[in-house]
Amino acid sequence: MNKKYIDKLIPKAMTELSKWSQNGVIDKKYQGYLASFGPSVISSGLLQTVMFYGGDNDKKRVNELLFKLIKDDIDSSHSSMVEMLNENNNYKNYTVKNKILEANIACKLAIRTFELKEG
Repeated sequence: MNKKYIDKLIPKAMTELSKWSQNGVIDKKYQGYLASFGPSVISSGLLQTVMFYGGDNDKKRVNELLFKLIKDDIDSSHSSMVEMLNENNNYKNYTVKNKILEANIACKLAIRTFELKEG
């Protein structure tokens, strides 16, 4: 993990997460989704996790958030994480996987600055 890259992503994550908030409050379920994303990637695989998260509208927001954070750094012209991962088998690319996991860490750190409430 690249701590400097994570530090660079935290302000971007805060900006994106602020769009999810209403008066500085974010639904607590998103913290859970972010917390479970990394372990799911480790146990199931990157593509499987992204596909699983894509099947639910709330979890899909996590995919979109992570993709927005890394899109510029991986030079992707695609509009979604699934498309980008399927291109040239990017889901097997260690660098892409690492950037997604680092973006996830930045989001987990950034969401702590918001007040979290149950649905």
